[in-house]
Amino acid sequence: MEGRNITLLYASETGTTEDYAEELGRTLERLYFKVRIVEMDLFEPKRLLSTTLAIFMCPTTGQGDVPENMQKFWRFLLRKKLSSSLLSHMKFSTFGLGDSTYPKFNWAVKKLHKRLLQLGAQEFYIRGEGDVQHEEGTDGALIPWVSGLTSRLLELFPLPDGISPIPDHQLLPPKFRVSIDTSKPVYPDETYSENLTLPRGPTSFKLTVSKNDRLTPVTHFQDTRLLSFTSQTPLSHSPGDAISILATNPPEVVSEALEILNLGISPDQPLLITPSSTTFITPLTLRTLLTHHLDITAIPRRSFFTFCAAFTDDETHKERLIDFTNPLYAEELFDYTTRPRRSILEVLQEFGSVKVPIGYLVEMIPKIKGRLFSIASAAEQYSSPTILPPSTSEQLPERDVEGKEYQLDLLIAIVKYRTVIKRIRRGMCTRYISSLTPGNTLNATITKGGLGTSSSSTSHKIHHSTPVILIGPGTGVAPMRAMVWERMIGVSKYVSEGNGKAGLRPAKTLLFFGCRGKDLDYYFGNEWDEFGKKFGNEVFEVKTAFSRDQERKRYVQHVIKEEKMQVWRLVGEMGGVVYVCGSSGRMPQAVREALIEVFVEVGGKEREDAEAYLLGMEGEGRYRQETW
Repeated sequence: MEGRNITLLYASETGTTEDYAEELGRTLERLYFKVRIVEMDLFEPKRLLSTTLAIFMCPTTGQGDVPENMQKFWRFLLRKKLSSSLLSHMKFSTFGLGDSTYPKFNWAVKKLHKRLLQLGAQEFYIRGEGDVQHEEGTDGALIPWVSGLTSRLLELFPLPDGISPIPDHQLLPPKFRVSIDTSKPVYPDETYSENLTLPRGPTSFKLTVSKNDRLTPVTHFQDTRLLSFTSQTPLSHSPGDAISILATNPPEVVSEALEILNLGISPDQPLLITPSSTTFITPLTLRTLLTHHLDITAIPRRSFFTFCAAFTDDETHKERLIDFTNPLYAEELFDYTTRPRRSILEVLQEFGSVKVPIGYLVEMIPKIKGRLFSIASAAEQYSSPTILPPSTSEQLPERDVEGKEYQLDLLIAIVKYRTVIKRIRRGMCTRYISSLTPGNTLNATITKGGLGTSSSSTSHKIHHSTPVILIGPGTGVAPMRAMVWERMIGVSKYVSEGNGKAGLRPAKTLLFFGCRGKDLDYYFGNEWDEFGKKFGNEVFEVKTAFSRDQERKRYVQHVIKEEKMQVWRLVGEMGGVVYVCGSSGRMPQAVREALIEVFVEVGGKEREDAEAYLLGMEGEGRYRQETW
């Protein structure tokens, strides 16, 4: 149909928003729209001049920042020379993905929406704001937003008489064509390690595992690892930055998938996929596709059930699968998939009548996405003089400049738990990580973190004379360790340059750390003790909250209030900076509330003024949060 063109622009940190954009694109195709889906930074800005109908989807990162693959596009929109009528020809809507535990909830999409209006674009449907903290996740806001959006589009662009939207359960044509490459021989599975060529992004580098040690006792339910990697490539990172690791499915899971899918072709026969993609490994076979590209243990989204319903002749199964595609049954879908963490493989196993054509595999199963893990070491930690005893913090051996190795540490909790349906679930990436042994290699990329220490803004550059309060319970202490090391290395240099003799002392670094027990998960406890001995409590001090070591549970927010005099002195009187990192949920809000109480009780502020003071700290870059 003529005139039914729509552009869907997205930005994504981990690929989640891309998935939502693809799903929305399929919904719009059911309204007979010709949909163009493009990553924002790959979209030529001049094309905006010919774009009359657009939808923008983006998450918020860090402290209200736009994602990395949206920054170029965003800088263009912010040009001061742009006319206020530049986009007057465009109708648009926006949807954001956010986390309401952050003060600047969905800030990126709010800024984008406002800027588009400033440039003359006309909102044809209201902005949607997803919240991962919603009991139904982002779908809690996305589903009603999409329903309203499609209704509005049908009002603006009514279908001709006799034409109805394509039903949700009716299959759309495949976007990929997959065929067997008969020009190449079958690759024996045992030669994969010798023949595979893995795709590497422009900023990726190779890491070699040097250590994968369990920090928690085997009697503790939580398996937490300290992983160390070495690299021949110089690593440039700041405290708060993260490593993106692209995992693979283990052989036993791939074998299970091959059996369940039962596609009737050799798993090691090379394949051709059209349109082709440079992101596929070579040789590309069904086995390598399931190992390196398709997240077959992911929780299926609604669109997955649309595909499944089309691939079964069992009327009972078809009816049930079609129900799952209906937004009216969103709660039932949530109870079946998200609540028990039921995987794609398990769904296919339960609905054994579903026979998936190989041509639809790439489209219906989500791609494996990189998982982010905060770096737990400072860039200079392993290249500077040892400032702690070797037994406390292992240092790399000195090497000549040409053969120098760079080291990087990660602190990772391995995900393994029992669901409400009494099945064991394991995180795909952490299962992969737990299997790594010294000598294994992998490709990774460094992503700038949300704590803001790598920002070029002067307000985020923490001088040695600025006090710092670090709040990092559990594995949230990972970026705090990087920051402590960076600060203490700076202290050593500062003193060695003679400043200590002049009576000058660096400002204090105060760490609040919480865990279940001192003998269970007190990560880096020996390091904190050694830092305290070496530099004194005036320079570094750790305050702990071991929640299960006494009858009454004790968390970091309780210790913050106990240390209220010191907290106010460092923050309120000396202009210190506060960093918070760890699990989202109750902790971030509990910490905020504890700080507000300190501002009231010690700072003498009224409640309203204390809240405003904390908001002011955020605006100045003096209160930074990174949670997941």
